[in-house]
Amino acid sequence: MTTQDPLRQKALVVPNKAERVYNFHQHTLMALKELIQAAGLNHPRDITAHHIVRRASDQQVRSLAQLMLPSLIKGALLDDDLKSLPLIYQHHWPRASAHRFHQPFI
Repeated sequence: MTTQDPLRQKALVVPNKAERVYNFHQHTLMALKELIQAAGLNHPRDITAHHIVRRASDQQVRSLAQLMLPSLIKGALLDDDLKSLPLIYQHHWPRASAHRFHQPFI
């Protein structure tokens, strides 16, 4: 944690903050474990779009599987011309890389 405010810098007790952050992380992992078990799964990698539910409106709740990205025909992303693809693919596909996982979106 960083701050430019000198008063807040004096109030920051690093060992106390480190313990609090550690405890928060441990509780987050425990909550994830409980969610995984409640869904009848063995590992977080087993979570699919069918397990995540989102409110679509005041009266509608849908799984992400129902709200998924538009389907593409086989090989559509291999073409150099992306203009025929939905906008989300036109925007993100050129930024994808098989050589690195994270690429900032600037």
